[in-house]
Amino acid sequence: MFQALFLKNQQFRTIAVSRAFQAFGATLFNYAFLVYAAELPHAKLAVSVISVVLALPSMLQFFFGAVAGRVAKRIQWILTTRLIEIAGYVVIAVVFATTTPGWLPLLIILPFLVLSDVISNVAGLVLQPLIKHLVVDEHLEAANGYMMAINNTLAMVGGVIGVSLLALVHHNFTIFALLNGGFFLLSWVNLFIGRRQLLVTDRQFSDLVKPADTHLRAMMVAGFAVVKQDAMMVYIISMAGLVNLLGNAAQGLLQLSVLANKQMWHGGYGTTLALIDAGIGVGIVAGSSLFNGYLHKIKLPSLVNMVLMMMVINALAVLFLPRFGLLIVINFLLGFAMGKLNPKYGALVTRIVPEEHLTTVAGLLGTFEMIGVPLGQVVFLGIANIFSTTIAWYGILGLGVILIGYSVKMMQRTATTN
Repeated sequence: MFQALFLKNQQFRTIAVSRAFQAFGATLFNYAFLVYAAELPHAKLAVSVISVVLALPSMLQFFFGAVAGRVAKRIQWILTTRLIEIAGYVVIAVVFATTTPGWLPLLIILPFLVLSDVISNVAGLVLQPLIKHLVVDEHLEAANGYMMAINNTLAMVGGVIGVSLLALVHHNFTIFALLNGGFFLLSWVNLFIGRRQLLVTDRQFSDLVKPADTHLRAMMVAGFAVVKQDAMMVYIISMAGLVNLLGNAAQGLLQLSVLANKQMWHGGYGTTLALIDAGIGVGIVAGSSLFNGYLHKIKLPSLVNMVLMMMVINALAVLFLPRFGLLIVINFLLGFAMGKLNPKYGALVTRIVPEEHLTTVAGLLGTFEMIGVPLGQVVFLGIANIFSTTIAWYGILGLGVILIGYSVKMMQRTATTN
């Protein structure tokens, strides 16, 4: 399967490698930016602001899907927007080089990071139907899994390397911004070199599936109609939204808990976060790379419940046994469950949804999945800043238990419907 996707399918390989360089560069800078915020006055608030603001684009997935559905020249669009991202990180480097550390440069840089996230989200949706066109149905789950494994491996390495390099260059954030731009440049160069075959495929695909020219409301209605046809998809979407709300809020709280508890630090704040996230990354890579055996047969609803249970266990560990090694193990198991869940979900959506609706429906699903993320972060990080991080963690714990019960009921209802 690996040979069929990467060694023989040159176009899929080009897309996967280009996306991987992008993920690596973004991760490299994101950890540096968290370290930057942790060194500011009112560091707890600064880290919270970054978490909330960077979660805002996730609410606009349907709009991104509508935009992606109107893109006619997909590869050319990716190449152009990648150059815009490179220019954005050059501007960020200039801001770091010409200002003293403080809230003003942080607030100037945040919009550029949001823009980069928006472009990245739209780019993923632009490429999704093209990937479906390039990969046969029986390889779709593997294709999603391998891309996730590659991106998470490089993102994981990027976090660890990033905080190490940050120490070596004595916290020179200008260099980090330029490094990030450099990896986006590598992403662009890789896609540019392999563009000829991709442009031919893109033209052939465009002849089969014309870009959407309908009104946004009509596209939303069409997307809803496709989604409602499958009870399993309705269940997974509702649970994905709630799981993402819980998971992203917990991730933000973990950043605050590590910031406040230096006994958990291993080599500094940024290094500790990178290593904990590496635990998740290794788990995701392991889960998304293993396609045989008993674990591959686990159904989607069971995987959702496994993810929720690991989130509850993670909250218990932070509250009652905040040990670095234990959190690494728990986050590895959480990542493993996520690594099994996400490719199955992606393959389900790609198989069920017709190509002409894929970008629109994918954006619609993304909106439902992520719309609660900013709300969850505002609520739980707000509680942490106004009251205490401990109270916020108890809220996470209670919500996790409620969601497990809700998931079991929804799973039973879905089984009855099917």
